Amino acid sequence: MRWLLGFLFALVVAAAPCAAAVTISFYSHHLGSKGLWVEFPHAYVTLTGTTEVGALPVKANFGFTPPVVGPSILFGKVDGAVVSAQDDYIAADTPHFSLALSDKQYAAVLAVVAKWQNAPQPSYDLDTANCVIFVKAIATAVGLSVSDEAKFVRDPKGFLEDVKSRNTQFLARAGGPAIRAVAAH
Repeated sequence: MRWLLGFLFALVVAAAPCAAAVTISFYSHHLGSKGLWVEFPHAYVTLTGTTEVGALPVKANFGFTPPVVGPSILFGKVDGAVVSAQDDYIAADTPHFSLALSDKQYAAVLAVVAKWQNAPQPSYDLDTANCVIFVKAIATAVGLSVSDEAKFVRDPKGFLEDVKSRNTQFLARAGGPAIRAVAAH
């Protein structure tokens, strides 16, 4: 009888729908030991988990930066690229906050990424189309409230802390991993 109950329990658990979700985490990178022109992007997102439809695994990250970083970024537009960071780059950082995405929100993130990937070149501008503005577009696409204050354009950490504080209730309702605090650098 115990065997039969155990078997039936296993069937019920196996038949129960899985709560699949892709989690997005918003990061800022602390400029540090490798020098001024090496550690880009300074703001980026990671996506991990499983889609609701099709249970497709997701492990990706996206930031926006010039492919060649040099003094020319100070004087106007240069080529820009959506890039993915190496795992060790991400491991050195701490996410400001994370939230579970619906498949619709996940698709909206991918649409922002595609738009920036396909932008005519030159597409990177230090004050109007940089890593912070890229992450801002993603945050907006998933329904987060963001600031348009100029003081955040070159301040990834400040920008993401502001987004986190503006969206405390939204993030609490969004479920998924708890909002994580930023480690002091």
